[in-house]
Amino acid sequence: MKLKDKTYNKFLEFFEKVSKKHDEDQFEIAYSEIQRETGVASITLKKALKVLEDDKIIEINQGRNTRYGKIRYLNKLNSNSKDPANRTRTLALVDDGTVNPGTLHQIKNMSSLVEQLRQRVRTQEMTISVILDRLADLEDRVHR
Repeated sequence: MKLKDKTYNKFLEFFEKVSKKHDEDQFEIAYSEIQRETGVASITLKKALKVLEDDKIIEINQGRNTRYGKIRYLNKLNSNSKDPANRTRTLALVDDGTVNPGTLHQIKNMSSLVEQLRQRVRTQEMTISVILDRLADLEDRVHR
């Protein structure tokens, strides 16, 4: 199995961030949260987790149920060296304070993607709210 570089890097960044938040220990996380944070489809999530586990970047154990996994991020040492050209480009941007047109275009694209994800999350939250209201109505009917 193979992932696109963009998707692969998205997962690397996500697990690096979450691992730092949990003091680089094993952490339990809902697969739906990983999916929401990375913005990928469920089939892509499964594929990405398998690829990252095969590449020895993460270690996955059974969580409290099938919707959760206990994950340990193993790529601590390599996280600083991944794509050194990109890190150099980022440092150069900070050092001289200028923005080249390509970087500006990437920033605009990322802003657009973030806004699309926000809208998607809002829509899903509203859908969940409607479903919960309907469920509450059904429970009230059953208990009468």
